Amino acid sequence: MEPLRSTDPARIAGYRILGRLGAGGMGVVLLGRSPGGALVAIKLIRAEYADDTGFRTRFRREVAIARQVRNRWAVPVVDADTEAAAPWLATEFVPGPPLSEAVGGGAPLPERSVRALGSMLAEALEAVHGAGLVHRDVKPGNVLLGLDGPRLIDFGIARALDDTVLTATDAIVGSPGFLSPEQAQGRRIGPPSDIFSLGCVLVYAATGGRPFGSGPVEAMLFRTVHDPADLGALPPGLRPVVEGCLSKEPEGRPTAGDIRRAFAEDTSGGSWLPGPVTHLIAERSARMLALPDIEATSLDAGSTVETGATGATGAGSRDTTAVPASPGRRRFLAYVTGGAVLAAAGGTTAWLATAFGDEKDPDGNGKGDGDKAAAARPELHIGLQADLSGPSAAIGKGQERAALLAVEEHNASKDAPFTLRLVPADDGGVEARATAAVRRFAEDPLLVAAIGATGADAAREALVAYDEAALPLLSVVDGDTRNLNRIFLCARPRNDMQMLPVAQFLGAYEIDTVALVDDGTEYGRQTTRFLDAGLRGNGRTVLAETVREGTRDLDAEAERIVARKPGAVVYGGGWRDAGRFARALTKAGFLGPKIGTQAVHDPRFLAEAGEDAAGWLVVSTAADPASVPSVHPFAAAYRKRFDSAPPLLAAEAYDAVGLIAACAEGLGRESVTRQDMLPVLRSTRYKGVSKSYAFEPANGMYTGTGVFIYRVERGRFRYIGMDGREV
Repeated sequence: MEPLRSTDPARIAGYRILGRLGAGGMGVVLLGRSPGGALVAIKLIRAEYADDTGFRTRFRREVAIARQVRNRWAVPVVDADTEAAAPWLATEFVPGPPLSEAVGGGAPLPERSVRALGSMLAEALEAVHGAGLVHRDVKPGNVLLGLDGPRLIDFGIARALDDTVLTATDAIVGSPGFLSPEQAQGRRIGPPSDIFSLGCVLVYAATGGRPFGSGPVEAMLFRTVHDPADLGALPPGLRPVVEGCLSKEPEGRPTAGDIRRAFAEDTSGGSWLPGPVTHLIAERSARMLALPDIEATSLDAGSTVETGATGATGAGSRDTTAVPASPGRRRFLAYVTGGAVLAAAGGTTAWLATAFGDEKDPDGNGKGDGDKAAAARPELHIGLQADLSGPSAAIGKGQERAALLAVEEHNASKDAPFTLRLVPADDGGVEARATAAVRRFAEDPLLVAAIGATGADAAREALVAYDEAALPLLSVVDGDTRNLNRIFLCARPRNDMQMLPVAQFLGAYEIDTVALVDDGTEYGRQTTRFLDAGLRGNGRTVLAETVREGTRDLDAEAERIVARKPGAVVYGGGWRDAGRFARALTKAGFLGPKIGTQAVHDPRFLAEAGEDAAGWLVVSTAADPASVPSVHPFAAAYRKRFDSAPPLLAAEAYDAVGLIAACAEGLGRESVTRQDMLPVLRSTRYKGVSKSYAFEPANGMYTGTGVFIYRVERGRFRYIGMDGREV
């Protein structure tokens, strides 16, 4: 990282600028920090290029498409402003070195690492091509190395820039030595061009050299078009796939899926990188601790109106204090890099030590209760996108009922300045129906915010539509930080931060060998990758295992893992396989700690695992209405209203309505629009029945921890603490 220059901004939107990561002819890449501490790479486009109407149109289109690239090996877009005088785009920052630096010092990667690299980058390109993009600049400098895998950067934006400014005769788009023959000749390109570049990258990773040599640009371009690649130093095991990638004719090259499948068997088990590169990544991460501290964030004057507790549950209040910086990133980064001192281990891990030791008004408009005054008040609508008829209907219906309860309680208050109405939209848990739900919301001029969706996939599918409608979306289910954009508010801790209490426990109790199992899904990777890095950084032995979702013979997998003698097993997959895995671990004779994540906090896990679920610890971001004391008044009101017990995530939906209502009241206006709501939602701290809610104003990420700890006892989840604190 380079120091800032006098011409560089000190801030961009809500991001504090810390330094320069790079620069080019059309702009500069800056390192920024959000108010909650998250680091981002910000591409700031020079204003003179933004004056071109065609550029801005293409940039806007490409940002919208790039948000849809969802893959664990592609760096996600977290924020952007395509309408600013100098447009900018923010992506997640990866502290690892680029492949060019790791290999450029004369240390090619071993064959196994190159095969893993090829499979993971091919998977990223599958997502890029599936979103209708061509990367155009796949090169070692655009591949960042992480402990859990590589990250492809700069996808989706190259085309917008290239189409606008690189139109002169003989202009070359891409990096000589890694571009395709069609790029070198200025011909139209498609996904096969990226495959050729990937082949060049794999040659570089395995040999330290370029397949078409070096020297003057003209000479490299000529050899790329006319000469065979120099593969003499390439390991024989890599040659068939790489030769296919480097075919001169696009139609002769494999697809990204072909490459991923050819190398897939080499992406699981153990560290994928050699020791020196792993050490380099740890050093880079440690440097992040030396960056300037997070500054306090002040609320706008319009965001300091305080509202009292409301509703039958006596819960729900709006705080006037500043939104706090998230404590998780810095604390966890210290753990990852070996710098954490667990002086407070007795307080933060005692819960684990103990655990292991000795329909009345279907519209919710309030007009059926005899309160005639409500009819004269202005009306605001809140959307609820939920699975009301599909595989997660039990949760979706629970959220709908909880939201109705909150709406009814609000409308029953004679002091309420407006009447709320809930507008539900059933997406059936189907991605194809998600966008239709948003369109319905967008057409309602009184609808100021939405809650949703029950399923994370449906939420992701609808994000672009929410963005286009400028409609704030509050999610109590999805903790995938790749989904953050200008309208999204993540009302729960992110997936990777679930494991912070587990990391503290495993470190404090000196469990030296940990089997860390993911199920091959994106969720599984997110919940385990930082825990993996933290344990390795503190000298622990990690048995990294991928037991893919739906694996039939879990008994054999469990026996193999138990044979490696781990001190604890952490499972990062879904409830169904976790239940089967629990039975398999018992059968294999494993007696140590068994820990599951949010996805295991599901009654179906208890049914699937049976008595073998006993003793499992589960870290979750959901407040169980049957177990968490603060939720009991809500649960009683829910049972009285609907004659049934509230399911998981119902309390969070109840809180979401309360938060939206409190923010609308805080504006102090008779007429409230969705454009009014977003900034106040992001700058308000609200105490709900399940937990306190606050967000980073810059990107809507939940600040705080909010992790609930449960232990399975007598076929139930028993609440034993929150954020590592024992009850």
